Amino acid sequence: MSDGRTRLVSAAAGIAVLATGVVLGSGPLRAALLGETGERIDTLESELAVQQERASDAEDRAATAAGYVDATAPTLLIDLLPGTAVVVVAAPGAPEDVVAALEQRLPLAGAEETGAVALGESWDDDATSQFRTALAEQVASSLVGVDAVEPAAVLAHAFVQGATGAAPTGSDRTEVGDAGTDRGAVLWDLLVEAELAEGEAATRADAILLVAGRKDATAALADAFAAYDAPVTVVGSAGAITAQTRRDDVATVASSDWTLGSVSAVATVSETLAGGRPHYGDGDVPAVLGVS
Repeated sequence: MSDGRTRLVSAAAGIAVLATGVVLGSGPLRAALLGETGERIDTLESELAVQQERASDAEDRAATAAGYVDATAPTLLIDLLPGTAVVVVAAPGAPEDVVAALEQRLPLAGAEETGAVALGESWDDDATSQFRTALAEQVASSLVGVDAVEPAAVLAHAFVQGATGAAPTGSDRTEVGDAGTDRGAVLWDLLVEAELAEGEAATRADAILLVAGRKDATAALADAFAAYDAPVTVVGSAGAITAQTRRDDVATVASSDWTLGSVSAVATVSETLAGGRPHYGDGDVPAVLGVS
């Protein structure tokens, strides 16, 4: 009998709790117990619903805009870069989807992607720092027009000269010739074998698209590439475009959506070839596109 009474009391208590919850959920008892706190909860819930609806609307508009740009990209970019040799360079940690988006857009503008290269993951690995210092000392004498002595800077210039075969702006052409016509290929082979570079080096470079990755490596590359004739455009997320890369002698494109950002990046390359070094963020439209 005691077990039966116990179950009966427990059931009654459970029903009472449920009933109390229902009354508190909506009704005069809730208002009496919670007072202004209940009103505030109702207001916050209402505001949350409004914000969720606005966020959903914003996502829909963004998707519509991205779809429109994707569909009209061939028209927007047509003949912006006819026959231009563009080298796409990925810094360590650069997002693969950004690289892929750029490579998809460049042909629409008539560009010739003459190289797609990347720094190896060992480029800034603490475990290989002594090796990189020794390698920098080894390759320094093979570089043309470079006075840098800091290993990261020396290797960045070795990467540029290996990837493009170029020499810094203003270098003595006699010195370039004396260094040998295959110096770029030799440098590139050394860097690839050392796992500091990967990809297919270019035979020529009219412009550079540098996809930002880890901060120090990206800054070193931007600094090195800026010393050469081919204009540089650094692209990446807003967080990846740092003070070290947002400089007067390179262009930058920061974007959170690379369906849109890739179009802006290719258009910006066109502007750099005309002498501009613009800095664009989300929502900015390169002037060369002529749209608003």
